[in-house]
Amino acid sequence: MKLSQSASVLALLAGASLAVPAFAATPPSPEKGQNTLEELVVTAQKREVNLQQAPLSISAVAGEALARNKIMNSEDLGHATVGLSFTQNSPQALELNIRGVVNTRLSAPTADQSVSTFVDDVYVSRSGNLNTSFYDTDRIELIRGPQGVVLGKNVAGGAISVISAAPQFDYGGHVAVTLGNYNLQQTTGHVTGPITDSLAGRLSFQTINHSGYAKDILHDVDLENLDSKQIRGQLLYKPEGSDLRVRFIADYNWDTSNGPNRVGMGETTCTTAAQCFAPWYKARLAIAALRGGLSIRESLPTWPQYQGDAAPTRQRVQHESASFILKVDKDITPDIGFTSVTGYRGGQAFTMYDQSGVGPTNGYGVITPLLFAEPVSFVEDIAQFTQEFRLTSHYKDSRFDWILGAFYLHNKVHQLNHFWGESTVLAALSGESLWDDHGLNRDLAAFAQLGYKFTDTLKLEAGVRYTTDKKSGTQLGKAIALGDRFKPNDTTPLTPLTDAAGFSTPYGEKWSKVTPQATLTWTPTADLMTYLTVSVGFKGGGFQNDAPNAFAARQAYRPESVTNYEAGYKWEFLNRRARWNTSVFFMDYTDLQVQRTDGTCLCNVIANAGAAEIKGVESEFQIAPAHGVRLWLGGSVLNAKYTDYVDPVTKISYNNLFMQRTPKYQVSAGVEYTTSVLGLEDALQFRLAYKKQGKLYWAPDNVQTEKPYGLLDGRITLAPPDKPWSASIWARNLGDKVYRTNIIDILGDAVSSFGPPRTFGVELATKF
Repeated sequence: MKLSQSASVLALLAGASLAVPAFAATPPSPEKGQNTLEELVVTAQKREVNLQQAPLSISAVAGEALARNKIMNSEDLGHATVGLSFTQNSPQALELNIRGVVNTRLSAPTADQSVSTFVDDVYVSRSGNLNTSFYDTDRIELIRGPQGVVLGKNVAGGAISVISAAPQFDYGGHVAVTLGNYNLQQTTGHVTGPITDSLAGRLSFQTINHSGYAKDILHDVDLENLDSKQIRGQLLYKPEGSDLRVRFIADYNWDTSNGPNRVGMGETTCTTAAQCFAPWYKARLAIAALRGGLSIRESLPTWPQYQGDAAPTRQRVQHESASFILKVDKDITPDIGFTSVTGYRGGQAFTMYDQSGVGPTNGYGVITPLLFAEPVSFVEDIAQFTQEFRLTSHYKDSRFDWILGAFYLHNKVHQLNHFWGESTVLAALSGESLWDDHGLNRDLAAFAQLGYKFTDTLKLEAGVRYTTDKKSGTQLGKAIALGDRFKPNDTTPLTPLTDAAGFSTPYGEKWSKVTPQATLTWTPTADLMTYLTVSVGFKGGGFQNDAPNAFAARQAYRPESVTNYEAGYKWEFLNRRARWNTSVFFMDYTDLQVQRTDGTCLCNVIANAGAAEIKGVESEFQIAPAHGVRLWLGGSVLNAKYTDYVDPVTKISYNNLFMQRTPKYQVSAGVEYTTSVLGLEDALQFRLAYKKQGKLYWAPDNVQTEKPYGLLDGRITLAPPDKPWSASIWARNLGDKVYRTNIIDILGDAVSSFGPPRTFGVELATKF
C-alpha cells in the first residue's frame, strides 16, 4: 500500500475522533499539599508493574514530562537520561548506545539494531525510521541490558519502548503552540473521547518547522533545518461487561531537511607527514582567508550531477513512513490472558548528502592536495510485518506465574545507493557507482518464562527464547560512469567498487540461538526490592552493503551475543519522598559487529570484533524534600574494553582499548521548584536540568576523541492548577556548547558533525 493512501485511513479516524464537544470537564488536580514522588507503571516485562517493583534496570519518562522538557526525539532523550548516549553517522544511521552497546553505522538491508526501538509493542527494524519526533506519548521506557526472552524482537544491548497515549472514554484534549529562535514553529495536540458506549477514539498531531542551524554558503541554503509532520489516529473497543480490549493505531510521519553540515577539523591522527593531508580542513582554511572567515556552522557541500541528468541533485533528506498496529487482549479462561500484537510498517527514505562538506567544486577555485568530494545518495523502501502472540497467567492466589509466546518478523528492504566522486588525484575517487540491494529478513522465535514465589518476599523467574534468524537477498553493483572533469579518461571505478564490469550475486545465511534468563528477586519490605539476574542477548548476522565485488557481497558477518550478570536494588524511603535505584553489571560480549572507515579502500567495512568486556554501575536518586521541590541526581560509570579484536585486513590489534563511541561516564542532575505567584497557588515552576558525559573514543583505535561536555536546559512555566492554560519560556543547551555527534577520520582529517546550538522559545498551551 502506498504511503499516500494512509491519509485516507487517518481521515476516517479523524472524523470519528473529532465527534466531541468543544469543551469538557477539567480532570481533577492532585491533592493539595501532596509531597511524594510520582509513580510510573511500566510494561517492559509484558505485565503492568510499578517501576520500583520491576527487577531490571529501567527508567521511564512520562509523556507530560517529555512534552514539557522538549524531549522530541531519540537524540534529545540521549541528552536527558542516564545510561543512553547518541551519535549519528548519517541521516539514515542513528546510533543509540546503552552500556557501550551501540548501533555503529550499520545501515545495510540485512543489518539489525543492537539497541532496538519499539513503538506500541512493535519492533522498528530500521534506524532511518527512528527520526520521527515523539508526541502525545503516555511514557517512554529505557530498558538497559540484553532482554533475551520476552521483549519482542531479541535485542543485545537494550531498548527504547515508546508507548502512545491511549483513547479515553472521557472527553478531553490539549493544544500547544511553540515559537522559538531559528524560526521555530511547532504545534502539537490531541483530542479524545467516546464515539459509542464501547468505542473511544483519539486523534493526535504534531508539526515542527525551523530554519537551519547551519548554512550551505555555496548554494545559499539552510542546513540542519526541519519540516516535519505527524498524525496518529486510534480506536479503542472495550465493550461493557467484557474483558475484550481491541486497540487500533494508525500513524503517518513525514519530514524533510536540506541535510547535514560536515566540517573538516584537521585533527590529525597520522603518524607520518606524508599521511597528514587534512584536505578538507586545509580547503576550509583557504576559503576562510578568501572570504574573511568560515564558521563551523558553515560548509560548501557538493551537489552531484549524475550521468544523464540535466542539472545537479541538491543535498536533501526526506523520510516518510506509516504504520498500522492492532492489539487484542482477551481472557481465554478466568486465569489466563491472550494477547495478539500485529504490526505493519512501510517507509521510504531519500538521503543525498556530501560526506566531506567541501570539494574541488567550491566556488572559490581552491584545490588542496588529495581534495575530493564523494556525495552519496541512499534510497530505501521498507515493508515490515510483525506478529506476536502471548499467553499470560494471572492467578490470584498462586505462587506460580508464567508467560508463553511466539514472535514472527518479515521485513523487506530495498536499498538503492548511488555514489558520485570528483577527485584531483586518485582515480578510485572519481566517477559514479551504484548498488541495488534487495534484502529479506525473517525472524521466528518462541519464548517461555516461569516465576515461582518461594516466600512472600523471595521469587525466582526463569525463561528461555529460541530464535531463528534468516537473511537473504541479491546485490548488484555497477559503474555508471568512469572518471570526472579532472581525469575524463580514468578506467578505475569509484570506490568501494573494484570491478568496472560490475557484479550481481545472491546472498543468504541462517542462524539460530537459545537465550536464557534467570532473575532472583528479594523484597524484604514494601519499599525495598533487590534482584540478581543473568541474561543473554543475541543479534543475527548480516551482509555488507555497497560491496566492492561479488565475493565480498556474499560474505556474512557473524551474529553477536552478550551475557549480562547484574545485581541491583530499588529503594523508596522518607514516606515515598525519596527514591534510590542502583545496578551493577558485568557484560561478556562476543563477535561485536563493528563498521569502520578503512583507509586502504577509503570505504566502510563491517567486521566482527572477537570479544569485549563491559563493567559498570548506574545509579539514580530523586527526592522531594519539601512541598514544591524536586531534586534528582544520576550517573553511570563504564569500563568497556575490547579483549579480542584484531582487524582482519590490517591485522592491527585493538585489545585492551576502550570501546568506540561510548562515554566513560555520565552524570545527570536537576531541580524543579514550584511556588505560588500573584495569588495563584503552586502556579509557577522553575526547572533546570544538566547532563554531562565523559570522554569517548570515536573509533576502536582510540585516537580520535570527544572531550567531556555538559548540556544545561531550563524552563519557567506559569500553569495555575485550576486553569486550563499554561505559558512557558524554555531553553536548551543554555551554554551554547559546541559538541560533535559524529566524525569520519580519514587522510589526517576529522570530518565532523555538530549537535544543535542554543535554542529557546515560548510555549502557550490549553487543555479542555
